[in-house]
Amino acid sequence: MKSLNKIHIIATYTFKEIFKSKILMNTIFLGVFLLLVTYVAYSFTYGEPGRIALDFGLGTLSLSSVGMAIFIGVGILYKEIESRTVYMIISRPVPRYAFILGKLLGLISMLVLNVFLLSILTLSLYFFIGGEFQPLILWSILFIIFEAVLVLLVVSLFSLVTSQTISVILTLLLYVIGHSIDSVGSTSMIANNEILHFVIEAYHFILPGFYKLNLKNFVLYNQSLPLSYLGSCSLYFVIYSLFLSLV
Repeated sequence: MKSLNKIHIIATYTFKEIFKSKILMNTIFLGVFLLLVTYVAYSFTYGEPGRIALDFGLGTLSLSSVGMAIFIGVGILYKEIESRTVYMIISRPVPRYAFILGKLLGLISMLVLNVFLLSILTLSLYFFIGGEFQPLILWSILFIIFEAVLVLLVVSLFSLVTSQTISVILTLLLYVIGHSIDSVGSTSMIANNEILHFVIEAYHFILPGFYKLNLKNFVLYNQSLPLSYLGSCSLYFVIYSLFLSLV
């Protein structure tokens, strides 16, 4: 019970620390920019303006949440180590797992708030111009949060073992590869080469497959997905998140 209280205190302090840095101002500016861009696209679109608005909205939502995850993930833990405050905290009766878990929960809370605010803007504009509700939109927003959390865990892990610059580069590299690995694996060159095919398959078991969490194309064109697929992708996120947290 005491450990849970300490985790809650550290998470609350972390959230307030990030909130005071006025990082949410970037979310507001991004939201205004999103509204302007979507309005311009809507003015020059005569086919399906709702789809255009949703495309811009979900894309911006994903990129902004991933960008924030990298920014706060690489900065907070690294700053604690550089200033040596982490050693002062851990030297007190605060378990190491409680400190790390509290930090991560505080960071994740800020990510969720960022996605929530931008989602309100995106969906408000989408419905204003005549878009129709579909449950897969909410699933897509949830998976954007999952994606951002995975990026946060990856960059936080890298920040513990290397410099900030290298952590950002490695995270971005994994993010790009994780989104393109599925389409690359389906090419004839990979399919006809046993070694390359084995490497691609091995990647799926070791490194994060971010493409599993990208539902935007399904929302825009298919507008439906079986619950079994959504459930398996959610389970993938949970298992991989636990793996990164325990490493």
